[in-house]
Amino acid sequence: MAQSGAPPPEAVRGGVSRTLFVVTVVIVAIIAFLGGFGASSLISPPRARLFVGTNAPFPPFESYNDTSGQFVGFDIDIAKLVADRLGRDLVVRNFNDFNFLLTTVGQGGVDMAVSAITMSGSKGTERNTTMDFSNPYYSADQAVVMRTGTNFTCTNSVCGQAAVLHHTIGVQSGTTSEGWVDTYITSNQTEQIFRYSDVVDEINALKNSIYTLMIIDEGPARAIASGSAGALVVAGKILTGELYGLAVPNNDPKALVPVINAVLAEIKADGRYDALIAKWFTR
Repeated sequence: MAQSGAPPPEAVRGGVSRTLFVVTVVIVAIIAFLGGFGASSLISPPRARLFVGTNAPFPPFESYNDTSGQFVGFDIDIAKLVADRLGRDLVVRNFNDFNFLLTTVGQGGVDMAVSAITMSGSKGTERNTTMDFSNPYYSADQAVVMRTGTNFTCTNSVCGQAAVLHHTIGVQSGTTSEGWVDTYITSNQTEQIFRYSDVVDEINALKNSIYTLMIIDEGPARAIASGSAGALVVAGKILTGELYGLAVPNNDPKALVPVINAVLAEIKADGRYDALIAKWFTR
């Protein structure tokens, strides 16, 4: 049996033992062989993910692109910038029911919600009791959409309570559109208010003459009308002066609001915010 001790000179190459040299070569070969099978993830683990809830379609803020298989829109672009700042991959979860989206973010079911969310609820501040918000990133009004040829007009394209009264109206449940209708219209007329959890159902019902006037945020109103092939038109806007914010669970448990606010301030200062406005609102 050979005696223990230092290896003989022929077993050493440049200060590295033959055993270590062979093992190193084998490891390198295995990594190279498995490279095409995703072995790199064993060396560089995948990035953390940012789970963002939305309620699509609500163009131009959020929509699903059938061609790319991705969610797109003004809100989605801002969410992507936040994810990039955090070094995370953006994962968008769509909720067909806007109320359920708000409930989910309030309960911490998603990291963040971005869906043209007005920073106060339909009756004032109830959203602020279950969610925290970023600084406002968009100012909005409501608007009235109708079928082309409907006998309805607004003075100077501004629709007030008197103009809207005594018409059947469609709104999305849980939104500030519904809140405005319940505050100014519902108790003052006998005509029916049609409430929909899904905007697609709301739009189709309007096209099929189920009701006369759809009240919805102005940006989506104009996008919906322009994409209707002339079937729908915006009659005018309702001045509500709402402010949208990105929502996180109450008390911001993951400390996302400071990051979101920093991103918003930066893109407003360097021109990227204006570029996003031009991209999504001037088509």
